[in-house]
Amino acid sequence: MGRIGRSFELVGQSWAILRQDKELVVLPLISGVLMVIVAASFFFSFDVGTSIDAKNDAAVMLPVFLFYVAAYAIGIFFQAAVIAGATERLRGGDPTVKSALSAAAQRIVPILLWAVAAATVGMILRSIQERAGFVGKIVVSFLGAAWSLATFFVVPVLVLEEGGVSDAVSRSIDIFKRTWGETLAGGVTISLAALCSWVTLVGVVMLLFAAHLAAVAIVVGAVGVLALATIFPALDGIFVAALYRYATAGAGQSGTDVDGVAKTFAPTGRSSIFGR
Repeated sequence: MGRIGRSFELVGQSWAILRQDKELVVLPLISGVLMVIVAASFFFSFDVGTSIDAKNDAAVMLPVFLFYVAAYAIGIFFQAAVIAGATERLRGGDPTVKSALSAAAQRIVPILLWAVAAATVGMILRSIQERAGFVGKIVVSFLGAAWSLATFFVVPVLVLEEGGVSDAVSRSIDIFKRTWGETLAGGVTISLAALCSWVTLVGVVMLLFAAHLAAVAIVVGAVGVLALATIFPALDGIFVAALYRYATAGAGQSGTDVDGVAKTFAPTGRSSIFGR
């Protein structure tokens, strides 16, 4: 089976896990609520106009950086929880929101350190992009994409292996080199599915408004936004966990149909907080 075929199988199995463990969508929901709270707190605590006009003011940049760190920390922590829950299912367990959060909490220190590192890189790239010309913006965009791909597996490595941030980055690069095709194809597949779902939702809502069913349109739109904003982040986290699992464990676990894909990758013998 080629890389694209394997990616389709991984995405399909990720969707099967999400259907089996629907409670995992609660994690992106909590993450989203916390993100809104943090963003609102930042917005009402600082003068946005002053922030824009004083980009070089350390007194302004510090709170902006802290906001970046908080946002990254929330996103990474709950992604780690989804990955932990999905991995528990891949190993034949029965994950819950509590068990997933507990697994992520056990690795809170490296998660926070990675949030600081990711926020720092993010701010540096954004700062360069704001000051660069047209060509510079394109170059920075490519650098940002390369950074994202190189660190694609950092979160599962942090939450599932014993090691620090630098080790996680090295491991992520190594895993990506061996699974770049599956990573890209699977990511594009999920992104296209999400795009089609959002476009469909917008179309349905517009048709309802056109049919003078405003109340129904609002309800359908609200429910649809909530569903899509939680389902696809959860699916993405499960896919990362599945791809990491197949790339490093080399064998399927009970409750999954992964033997054909698992044989593609050789086991590495790395230890994990969930087992060996």
